[in-house]
Amino acid sequence: MRILKLYLQPLWNARLLLIYSFLAGFAILILAPFLMISLRSVGKGWFGKLWFPPELTLQWFQSAIDIGNIPEVLRNTAIIAAIAVAISTAIGILSGWAFGRRHLPGKEMLMAIILLPRMIPPITYALGVAKIFYGLDLVNTYLGVGLAHVSLCAPYAILVLSSTFEALDERVLEAATVCGANTLKSFFYVILPMILPGILASMIFTFTTSYNEFTLTLMTYGPDTVTMAVRTYLAIGEGYVEITSAMAVILVVPSLVILAMIQGGIQPEKLIGGFKGV
Repeated sequence: MRILKLYLQPLWNARLLLIYSFLAGFAILILAPFLMISLRSVGKGWFGKLWFPPELTLQWFQSAIDIGNIPEVLRNTAIIAAIAVAISTAIGILSGWAFGRRHLPGKEMLMAIILLPRMIPPITYALGVAKIFYGLDLVNTYLGVGLAHVSLCAPYAILVLSSTFEALDERVLEAATVCGANTLKSFFYVILPMILPGILASMIFTFTTSYNEFTLTLMTYGPDTVTMAVRTYLAIGEGYVEITSAMAVILVVPSLVILAMIQGGIQPEKLIGGFKGV
């Protein structure tokens, strides 16, 4: 026991150094791929075992815009994401109220079914969706791809908004009823302002999910509905390594902007649960 203590004592004395070393190593593990792809997107003549590109250039971004038709692809991505966000938010508000404020029989089973598309392998679910959508002539349409994304976005909306509705103060709702507010007035003047943080959180999660979705898009897209994720994948097959890296950087920018907004301008503790106790 004494020998073990002698071995462990130096480790305990250096615990802060070990913790910071672990955190630094984990940060490097997370950030290294982003650094490499960023350097690849601006590097020229970067071949062999060189650690850094010998020359930096922005020509790959211009080539990505020209070859990849990035403006149109971004427009497609934004339209599809807007459809997915709108439908998922509507579903989330209605379902969130039911899950958060009502005693539903079999609530756990219903939630499990809603979460099922997130739990099974994406390609398995995407194959079934593609078969159905081909029969309904929804492939290569904004609505079709958007509806496919809803199956993955709606669970986030329902989870966030059910927590938001559950956190509403019952006294505030009772006060609105006592003051003579009907159901519509209570919703628009009392409930809606209180759940806006939850709605914002829901829209953030659903937008990023739709924007980054690849598997379902690959199975339901067409020439008129190519998104950034699919276009980046297609560029890999075309052999444009540097251009693909530039597309990948463009693809990740909106997610980084949203992450910065959440961390810098929005209080995360007020997003998920609403204003509990107000």
